[in-house]
Amino acid sequence: MKKLFLLAAGLLCFLLSHAQIRSVGLVVGAGYTAVDVEQAVDYSPLEEWDNYGIIIKAVAEYELKPGLMLVGEIGENRLYYWEYRWSDGYFSGTRYRSEWTTNIGVSFKKLFNESLYVQAGPGVHIFNDGTGTVLGLLLGAGYELKVGDSLVVPLGFRVEPVFGNAVPISLLLHSGIRYIL
Repeated sequence: MKKLFLLAAGLLCFLLSHAQIRSVGLVVGAGYTAVDVEQAVDYSPLEEWDNYGIIIKAVAEYELKPGLMLVGEIGENRLYYWEYRWSDGYFSGTRYRSEWTTNIGVSFKKLFNESLYVQAGPGVHIFNDGTGTVLGLLLGAGYELKVGDSLVVPLGFRVEPVFGNAVPISLLLHSGIRYIL
């Protein structure tokens, strides 16, 4: 994993040396995470769970050439929530947790007609409970609504598989705000 991270960091540094910063901003989104929660957490039977996904990410875009961006993201992904009752014969209780990851990703974004876009790239997800680090992917499409000369409101749909236990796949509607430099 360290070699992969170093390779990605080196590639990012090389690409950025020939790039121009285009914008910085924030992306937020919500949706559904397609996953078998009982298989993902390896506890059975679960008493309660939900598959609501949430993202909050800081974003920077670097223009490689007109219409092609290199996008860097860092933020948080909520994948799902779970809880179960336990008992050891003497004591009993409930264990619960929302599964969150810290995500660092790099993707390429292609603009069409200065408003429509598609986006794809890899990422690294670090589980906030300390259970590990896994690879992820980002696939997205959307529309950029320009508000004046320096603000953009992206509206889009993202698919973010996280290659961990049971491969949770977040299906998210997202928006945010970006400042064009």
